[in-house]
Amino acid sequence: MKIGNNLEESIFLVVPFHDWRKIQMEGFRTRDSHFIEELAKLPGPKIIVNRPTTHLEIYLKRKPGLIKGELLSKKGKFSLYKLDEELYLIDYISIDILGQIFRKFEWFIDRYGDNNFIEFIKQSIEFVGANENTCKILNQNIFAPRLIEKLQANKKVFDAWDNFMKFDVYSNIRDQVQGAYSSLAAYCDFWITNSTDNVQYFMESFNPRGLHLVKNGVDVNRFTARNFEEPSDIKNIPRPIVGFGGKITHLLDVDLINATMDKAKNSSFVFVGQILSKEIFDSINKVDNFYYLGDKHYDEYPNYVNSFDICMVPYIVEDSKKSGANTIKVYEYLATGKKVVGTPSNGLEELSEHVYLVNSPNEFVQELEDESNNRKPIDLNEHSWAHKTETLLNLLELNGR
Repeated sequence: MKIGNNLEESIFLVVPFHDWRKIQMEGFRTRDSHFIEELAKLPGPKIIVNRPTTHLEIYLKRKPGLIKGELLSKKGKFSLYKLDEELYLIDYISIDILGQIFRKFEWFIDRYGDNNFIEFIKQSIEFVGANENTCKILNQNIFAPRLIEKLQANKKVFDAWDNFMKFDVYSNIRDQVQGAYSSLAAYCDFWITNSTDNVQYFMESFNPRGLHLVKNGVDVNRFTARNFEEPSDIKNIPRPIVGFGGKITHLLDVDLINATMDKAKNSSFVFVGQILSKEIFDSINKVDNFYYLGDKHYDEYPNYVNSFDICMVPYIVEDSKKSGANTIKVYEYLATGKKVVGTPSNGLEELSEHVYLVNSPNEFVQELEDESNNRKPIDLNEHSWAHKTETLLNLLELNGR
């Protein structure tokens, strides 16, 4: 039984990179989840196609019970949930546990191309009162090219955030990643991407039909509210506090961090976020003025940023090590009005009128000695996720003519 009234009603199908359970567990802090959060506010049905998983992964990553919604339809491994008014989720729990263990990232490419999965998605689109011909697909998952190939839609958009060709973690499947980009260039009406580095690389390497720069943004309400509370685990850390909020990955310039901490012994260097690279974390000197406070839910995270005296983005600058990123955290820092010190890398070089750029430990320390911020504030309206989503909608309308 269909729950919609008009089969011609337009529908958004969103294919995020991150698992919905992970988003629920950590908060809406990633680019894909920010777009979902804004699209959910629009009229008309929206369906999230969740990342395929297995019961073992759900158990090992402590994710059971995180899908909160009404179960509308179930067919074997596939389920359709209603999460909110006009917001739905398709979940795929595979029994192929060994395949996921041994094939790793390639397993996801295969699962997204599962014909039964594709058929269930088509049935779900009809279930909510729409059809493929009025469907607009926003794919943000590099592992889902076969899904995009097989689904019909009014418009297909690929969000090519970051450059997965440059991620070491995917080095053993680089040919498959390259093939995925080529397929998405052929089957999507246009791409959006988050950095100017990516625009040049993707046009030269894959030549999509259209490519538009839509940089990352900030959840303005979360970071400009005035009811912040200083977290208990930061209260007793000596000030000034130089803070970093984000994933600890290969993007961090460990040599710069270690040398700066050694030279600025009167400053406390506080890190908040997930450790994605244990090797990088272990290579940071655990000196007396280093503090790692763990990962924080996105609802709590703004309290930490607002507790920093100075915010830092100490990223590597070598082109061979960058990944076409446009870091979200810098926009979140800037929304608070804090002084931001970083390296000319991963999009910061294009924000030089708003941030303080340094190229050495001595320059870093010099900026830390003065907490005053004389840089120009960013336009929060222009950099909000609401504005980024509006830009996407305008591009869809423009490309629909």
